[in-house]
This record gives sequence, C-alpha cells and structure tokens, in this order.
Amino acid sequence: MTDSSRVLSATDGAVTTITINRPDRMNALDSRTLAALDDAFARAAADAEVRAVIVTGTGRAFSAGADVKEWASGDAGGTDAPADGWVTLAHRLISRVYRLPKPVVAAVNGVAVGGGFDLALACDFRIGADTSRYGAVYVNIGFAPDAGGTFLLPRIVGMTRAKELIYTGRIIDAAEAAQIGVVSSVVPASELTAASRELAGRLAAGPSVAIGLAKENIQDHWNSTLESALRNESRAGSICGATADHAEGLRAVNEKRPPQFTGR
Repeated sequence: MTDSSRVLSATDGAVTTITINRPDRMNALDSRTLAALDDAFARAAADAEVRAVIVTGTGRAFSAGADVKEWASGDAGGTDAPADGWVTLAHRLISRVYRLPKPVVAAVNGVAVGGGFDLALACDFRIGADTSRYGAVYVNIGFAPDAGGTFLLPRIVGMTRAKELIYTGRIIDAAEAAQIGVVSSVVPASELTAASRELAGRLAAGPSVAIGLAKENIQDHWNSTLESALRNESRAGSICGATADHAEGLRAVNEKRPPQFTGR
C-alpha cells in the first residue's frame, strides 16, 4: 500500500491538486513518497472528470529530491514491492507525469533540486514563486541525473545551458529560471496558488481530447521525422474530428459565442 499522508490529493471541479507533504524533510522523495505520487497521478489520469493537474509541495520546498538518508539506510526498496528500488519508482513516476494525457502544472513553491527538479521538468508548465530555486545538483554527491534530467532539461533550456547546470550543480533563482525558460512565469509566493489554479482551470476548460493528443504528439515528435509527425497529426485530427468538443467548437464559431467544452 502507498502512504497517503506523504502525498495529499484534492479535487476542485475539474482540477486535481497533488501535494508532496513531507515539510520536515523538505519534501524529499523517498520510495514511499514516490509510490504515493505515482498512485495519485494514476488516479487523476483515470478520473474522466479530472481535466488538469497541479503538483506542488507543503512548506518551503517543492522537493529537495531523493531522500539520501533512505539510500544510506538501505531502505530504498521500502514499499510493498521490495524489489522496486528508488530508481525504478522514480522512473515510473516521471514517465507517468510526462505521458499523462492531461496537462500538468508544477506550482514550484520553493526549492526544487535533484529528483524534485526533474519532477517539475516532467510537467507541462512550471509557475515559480519568487522565492523558488532550481538545480540539477547530482554532481554534488558524485552522481549523474537519474530521474530524467538529461532528457528533459536540454529540451527546455537547450543543450549548452543544460550541460552547464548539470555539470556544475549550480542552483539558480526564480529570475534566472524565467530568463532561460525553466519556468513560464514567476509570481509572488502569496499568489502562487491562485496563479497555478487560474492556469490549470483555463486548461481544464479546454477540449481535453485535443489537448491530450497535442501533448502526446509534441512529446513524441521531438526526435521523429516530419513524415512520422504528419502521420500522427492525421491520426489526431481523425480522433478530434469525431469529438463532441469539435462539434461544439464549430457551433460556437457559427453562433459567435465562446465554446463550452466538456472534454468529450
């Protein structure tokens, strides 16, 4: 079983907020927390009424990354599936977030480093509090990124900046994160919840099938050929064309009114 006290999940309308809840450990990701996060995202994915997801942290951190105390204790397999080590659980979670067929907004309330940084990078959007900080700090413990950072970070900030951040382990503040594209916007910490809910609500009000297919194609097309991308876009067009949201969109244009999408 997963530990629900380490991860809180609350749904308001069509938006689910998933909160890492280990403030005493700066929301470090031990294996029980990874398993609970994966479960929360899986449930959000399976709930047809949920059309956007926010992930954030309790207290002054988004997530300080892997719980190295767990590693030192040798308890990294401490779930009801002992063979699942930390890396296996982390990979499952990062892949689920990256592939979730719904938009995911990271509301980065504080420090996001190591695996916590990678979790934020796996989301579709990152809104940072003005107090937030970011870093691929693996080299500081003589390690290389192991939760998707070498794949995700270059695609967001470019190859050279990604190498500099990964090779040095340098921590950047919110202003620099916005400058290089790690976050889409920076807001005062007191406004982070409202800003992330506003964006998630706007996404949830959109045509969910179309957004999900667009996300899938964007992720898949990064290294694909143009011809493969065109085939996938044709497939997406066929699916979207049969949805109620597409029909509603056309009606709204003809009737000169805003569309009322239902996600179907």
